[in-house]
Amino acid sequence: MNKEIVVGIDVAKNFSYFVMVDPSGKKLGKAFKVLHQLDSLINAAKKLKEVEHQYDCRVVLIMESTGHYSKIPFHFFSQENFIVHMVNPIQTHSIKNLSVRKVKNDKLDAERIAILYRLGEIKPSNTFNDHEDLKFLCRQYYNLSDEITKFKNNMLSILEQMLPGYEGIFSDITSLSSMYIIEHFQTADKILKADKDELIYNLAKISRRGQSWAKDKYAQLINVAIASQKLSCTPITAEIVLKTNIAIIRELLKQQSIIRTEITLLSEQKEDISLLCSIPALGPFSAAVILSEIRDPKAFSNPRKLIAFCGIDPSVNESGKFKGTKMKISKRGSRFLRRTLYMAALACIKKKPNGQYPNATLAQYYHEKIMTKPKKSALIAVMHKLLKYIFAVLRDCKPFVEYSSEQHIINYKNSILLKAS
Repeated sequence: MNKEIVVGIDVAKNFSYFVMVDPSGKKLGKAFKVLHQLDSLINAAKKLKEVEHQYDCRVVLIMESTGHYSKIPFHFFSQENFIVHMVNPIQTHSIKNLSVRKVKNDKLDAERIAILYRLGEIKPSNTFNDHEDLKFLCRQYYNLSDEITKFKNNMLSILEQMLPGYEGIFSDITSLSSMYIIEHFQTADKILKADKDELIYNLAKISRRGQSWAKDKYAQLINVAIASQKLSCTPITAEIVLKTNIAIIRELLKQQSIIRTEITLLSEQKEDISLLCSIPALGPFSAAVILSEIRDPKAFSNPRKLIAFCGIDPSVNESGKFKGTKMKISKRGSRFLRRTLYMAALACIKKKPNGQYPNATLAQYYHEKIMTKPKKSALIAVMHKLLKYIFAVLRDCKPFVEYSSEQHIINYKNSILLKAS
């Protein structure tokens, strides 16, 4: 039995509840409330140190990872030289039905966290993240991307009513050319009354695609405008909303660019990111997201554990003789990590302008998989492969080297022979 007093901490927004459990598993005293304020945290630390001295054993603090709410107590007690562990709320949630009665409160949750740790049923983590600076920026970047998508969809919904068919003219309605048209010629009448030569000249200049491209877009705009005179069904005030959306999107794009630049600067200082960038389809940004979300690569003894950590491992559904076959991925872990891996996997199977694949081996693997599996399943298989590459690169601290399947078999046989000798 470990000679330590376990302190379960249930973290809320402005306060936490502490419950102490002694080495024998018995609760020590009553649960007490600690505000996330300096004086209250100092008093709690003083009380815990007195308990350590009284029972002559160390105090271990266990708290749920509840986003930014848990950062203040974690940071404070770590600085006070206490052993502090973070646990996944999914693990602590599993003990909610320990009692037959339906009871849910902060004090009881804190006690359950301590009991779970005492029983060895949860696997804690000691630190937030060695790359917390990158993680914070990368998540903010994705949050801005989601905001841009929201306003983009709102703008598209208005355009579908104001200029039906407009979304088919430009591949991206937030491109410079499209934004120029929306900002200056929001209605069908404005497009039809616009100076043809000036509009074509500006489109060619903004897009850098040439006069023929601009003339083609102008012709499409005229056709849409003519049809919209009969089909348009939006009030005049829709123009104001469109301009507002444009202003917001431009500002969000500007802020996103600033964050991405800062991510690139931070990435240049980290050797692990340079190693990850050696993997085809991984750039500085995606490498930064992956490294910051993985946290500590050394925490995984094999690729399967890393795959499970990312939440792309297949869930299991078995009971008696029944075994589920059509299972989805578990989706446990960071959605930002899965999002980045998904985009990287898509890049692997997409041809470059020169007709070549970024990673011919993974592209071939994907096309073999889709012969017998759905495309999404095949793409998840590519994500698995990518994670194995990432694991090997971070484990060996060596740049990625692409081998064919045949070469992998040869290398494996040579390694077996080398071990045998």
